[in-house]
Amino acid sequence: MKTDDNKVEKVAPTFSQRFTAAVVKEFGAQVGVIALTPLQQKLAQHMFIGIDTQLKALDAKREETTLPIVWSNINMGKLAIDAMHRVELGLDALIPNHISPIPYLNGKTKKYDLDLRIGYVGRDCYKRAMALDEVIDIRYELVHKNDKFKPLMKSESRDVEFYDFDIAENPFDRGPVTGGFGYIIYKEPDKNKLVIVTKEDMEKSEKAAKTTKFWKPHPKEMQYVVVVRRTTDKIKVDPKKINASVAVVEMDEAMSISALQIEEGANKKPLDIESESTESTKVTKAPKVTEVPDDTEKDDDSSLDGKPDDDERVEIEKQEAGEMSGGDDWMDE
Repeated sequence: MKTDDNKVEKVAPTFSQRFTAAVVKEFGAQVGVIALTPLQQKLAQHMFIGIDTQLKALDAKREETTLPIVWSNINMGKLAIDAMHRVELGLDALIPNHISPIPYLNGKTKKYDLDLRIGYVGRDCYKRAMALDEVIDIRYELVHKNDKFKPLMKSESRDVEFYDFDIAENPFDRGPVTGGFGYIIYKEPDKNKLVIVTKEDMEKSEKAAKTTKFWKPHPKEMQYVVVVRRTTDKIKVDPKKINASVAVVEMDEAMSISALQIEEGANKKPLDIESESTESTKVTKAPKVTEVPDDTEKDDDSSLDGKPDDDERVEIEKQEAGEMSGGDDWMDE
């Protein structure tokens, strides 16, 4: 930009430019590449748009006495690292239930940490991509009381696992959900896998969620998510495809699950759910925002990740997975 004196005035980079630059920087530090592929650049841009949209929506609903939910109040160092890992996994923040940005007010930094929660659709996406054996398709179904479901397991007379499934004669009166199943279809049919999810499994997940805020109004959607989670857990990961990003997101998820099992007070509080926090220091009051489930469930071996409706979001308690590298220096560049 030129002034009246024909002097060149330096234009400060936008938050979008800074965000993308920070993600590129983390790729260089963590992955060893100096430039993003065209796809990764697109995913980074989508990540910014998705986060920006969520921040604006939440800030419009926050209480006046709470810290504004804007980019200048976000822990950008941590966000850049987390965003890098999700971009490397090929996740798109503009696809419903791929990623849900959930802000938490951090009592130590007095800024918001963004949990880029991976949804059930995102989990399905990266699990297929990382599979040891090529996955052709995965079917997820809820089974109702009036449906007919019969597992057909491998035997001397049957080389491939399969099932018989017919919905009730009256499709509008199938009765309550009694369970569900997932069926992983591989390129080599003899590796096909039938995963049965019982009603007890679903109830266990509901109980572990520590709240009925989302399960009570959306039971079928949450039950469906449990089926997706339990099924994708059975996909064997190819060691050759494993990278740091897979390890990090899986660890983050495991830490979130562990946090639910700890009955100790802490200091992190989700924006719109009254629940226990997860750090040892006290935080200021977080904004109360009414949001509906996206995709998060937690039990001893899985956590919720989603709800089929595009506009729904869920907030969960999250254990901070140790000290994260990086900082906010790039914000001052």
